[in-house]
Amino acid sequence: MPKMFARRAAAALLALAQPTTAWAATLKIYPVLVALDDKTPVETMTIENSGDAPARMQVRVVAWRQDNGQDLFEETRDILANPPLFEIAAGGQQIARFGLRTAATPTEKSYRVFLEEIPTDRPTAAGEIRTLLRVSIPIFVTAPGAQASLAWQLTATNDRQLTLTARNEGSAHVHLNRLDLKRADGTPLATRQESIYILPGATRSFLFDMQRPVGGGEKLTLEAATGQRSMTAQLVLQSASHAGGTR
Repeated sequence: MPKMFARRAAAALLALAQPTTAWAATLKIYPVLVALDDKTPVETMTIENSGDAPARMQVRVVAWRQDNGQDLFEETRDILANPPLFEIAAGGQQIARFGLRTAATPTEKSYRVFLEEIPTDRPTAAGEIRTLLRVSIPIFVTAPGAQASLAWQLTATNDRQLTLTARNEGSAHVHLNRLDLKRADGTPLATRQESIYILPGATRSFLFDMQRPVGGGEKLTLEAATGQRSMTAQLVLQSASHAGGTR
């Protein structure tokens, strides 16, 4: 089960020498990824309110796709969220259920559930600003044997800046956590910490500012850590006009 996480939004603002406070609900939500399939068409999510005031929430599920590196969302009836509206008392919890209303396909289907805080009647003190929490959790409808397959392309912008492009040519998502570029002898060149999903058929690009200059045609090693496994690829640095992909 994915690790529980707590998300808290709070800030202190100063305007015209008048103290002003912004606050929002404090929630713990788990799991942080929901997987559904034909054998497991229903899953639950627990939302805990560890704050000192009630939290009123609404739940929406949308279809999720990616195009030109952007996340796009569309209304859907494929997954039923129950209950769609609820209030959690301070220190209380709520169980939300998600039911699959469509059949799995050979290519994984992707969705997002948005948990959005709704304003309550709680009075605010003078100078206090209420901010509303909005959390997004992925839902995947998986199929047996579906796997991600990444094709990589490394292009030079100049001798100290590279663009790494990843295209998911597989049938399941991949979750990138860390990207390391090294010379063939293991010398580190650049690192990026990420938390990026790449859906089937989607492409994402990452810009690297290099610690050392690199030249066209140089062979580099990419080490990518994902939520499922680590992978290594040997890449040849291309100029923008001679780019090619490597799996």
